Amino acid sequence: MKLVEFLSAVKSATRQAQALSVLYWYERYGTQPSMTAAQVKAALSGARITGAKNINMPDVLAKAGANVDATGNCEGGVKQWSLTETGRKAVRAIHGLPDDEPEIEHGVAELKKVAATVADAGARKYLEEAILCLSVDALRAAIVFVWVGAMADVKNRIWRHGALAVTTAFQKYYAKANLSTHDDLLKFNEVDILKVAQDLAVIDKAQHVVLGQALGLRNQCGHPNKYWPTVSKAKAHIEDIAGILWL
Repeated sequence: MKLVEFLSAVKSATRQAQALSVLYWYERYGTQPSMTAAQVKAALSGARITGAKNINMPDVLAKAGANVDATGNCEGGVKQWSLTETGRKAVRAIHGLPDDEPEIEHGVAELKKVAATVADAGARKYLEEAILCLSVDALRAAIVFVWVGAMADVKNRIWRHGALAVTTAFQKYYAKANLSTHDDLLKFNEVDILKVAQDLAVIDKAQHVVLGQALGLRNQCGHPNKYWPTVSKAKAHIEDIAGILWL
């Protein structure tokens, strides 16, 4: 959901409700836990909120009471504002959002930390998609996106061994395999990708087993069926993959 869509529910609300909504959106969907008054004002203006340019945002935030906290000063002595739990509850009430599940909140926070450590830009993008899905309780989608990110990373690690070594590894399972570019990895299913990853010591036998189980869960979540994972199942999936590849 884009900021302009999120703010449409408060376009006629108080300035405080609008400011709190901006802080909430950036914290939950923009991975920005604190903002300056100027940034909040600019966000409202960018979302085409009427009269946003004339808001005295430092005053609005200063009068927001227990809903916000001034988390310190950034360069130049400008305050950084963040929501308190009271503020988050206030925003959820304004927008009619369900109360957050602590497990989801924790999972989002942990996954953000993991994403920040992933060097591969492609894998990191999928993780960021998974964070967004998890934050709105879209557990099946989060499971799928984390797996796609994992596979992107595993394929890159495999390819670092070079075309000849990778071709030889795949020929153990497909005698006519011949890979000359990274894109040739797309010809093979993920079960075989994991086999080759173990053969090339990208992962070990135990990790192969765990990732194989994660692939099974990904397949359950990626196809139409009546299976709906629990929060703890999604978190375990994420933690298993992150523990093997990124932590």
